[in-house]
Amino acid sequence: MAQWIVDHVPTWNIIRISGIAAYLLLFAGVFLGIAQGMPAAKGKPKATMYQWHTRTTWLAFGLGILHALTLYIDHYSPFTWSELLIPFRASVHPVGSGLGTLSLYALLIVLLSSDLRNKLGSKWWFMFHMLSYPAFIGLLVHGMITGSDSGNVLMRLMYVFTGLSILGITVLRGLLREHKGPQITIGPNRSQSQPAMERTWGEAYELVGAGRQERLK
Repeated sequence: MAQWIVDHVPTWNIIRISGIAAYLLLFAGVFLGIAQGMPAAKGKPKATMYQWHTRTTWLAFGLGILHALTLYIDHYSPFTWSELLIPFRASVHPVGSGLGTLSLYALLIVLLSSDLRNKLGSKWWFMFHMLSYPAFIGLLVHGMITGSDSGNVLMRLMYVFTGLSILGITVLRGLLREHKGPQITIGPNRSQSQPAMERTWGEAYELVGAGRQERLK
């Protein structure tokens, strides 16, 4: 059965298609994850973006596993288990292949930390979740170095567009949060509570004055 797969299944096509699809799905997952965290994202649209953020990221990881397994059974340029599992051990494109391995590990940590968010706490979850950025960058560089069709103009444009899109929406989210930040206060707003306090003291003063007048009578 295994030999039939090696001889008849178009492993090279599967390698390229699964690799590109995994990268695009990870791009979608990271983009949606940043977008659903925008200050303007609320209600049902936010929930929908979060659901698709999770789905596309898991699909990207699954296709990444398929990509690696197909590299192992490929008859043209097979990889050994050590080359697949240990970063920078590959005989072909060691740097690019190593970045792909590290990105897959980082993506696994991101996904597991999301499932364990309640146990980890917000601080640790956020630190692990930030690995989404190096995972995406690693896969981008991995595709550009190891991809046999990375010299194609359309493929280059795809990498440039996706990379700039993640950079742009990250900067935009940071600017929006910075703009909104000073408006966020913990506890009562002083500008709003000051008049209320003045009214309270005024009413108390009037009550005390009324009491004194009653005693004088």
